[in-house]
Amino acid sequence: MKTKLLSLFAALALVACATPVTQSEIQQAKFTPQPKQAEIDKEVNSYLKANINEPEAAKKECAPPRKAWAREFSHEPAKFGWMVVCDVNAKEKSGGFGPLKAYMFLFTTNGNYAYDSSSFVNINNNVQFLDLIK
Repeated sequence: MKTKLLSLFAALALVACATPVTQSEIQQAKFTPQPKQAEIDKEVNSYLKANINEPEAAKKECAPPRKAWAREFSHEPAKFGWMVVCDVNAKEKSGGFGPLKAYMFLFTTNGNYAYDSSSFVNINNNVQFLDLIK
């Protein structure tokens, strides 16, 4: 019971430490040219090949790239780039298709990053599309 309480307090402390992304950071952000479809396909397929069961059988649908910021942990500085969100329905080891899962791919001036949206406690602390910021 004490371990569960400590884990809960640690999780709440990390959420409370979310560093907001400022308008100044957004205005100073550097972006690569919008990635071409071939580059997106290569990155997505490479990630899926390394991370899911039977990647060639997976059903995937990717949205067009949009400017965004993202970070693995809410206390880290934000990375700015072009975000592509893909819904993937992968085969499970039993042979059937599992639940739909969203993966995010950020194309930045410092390389490309993949994010599993299910790993975020509160996605708003980790990812945001710039066209949604007022």
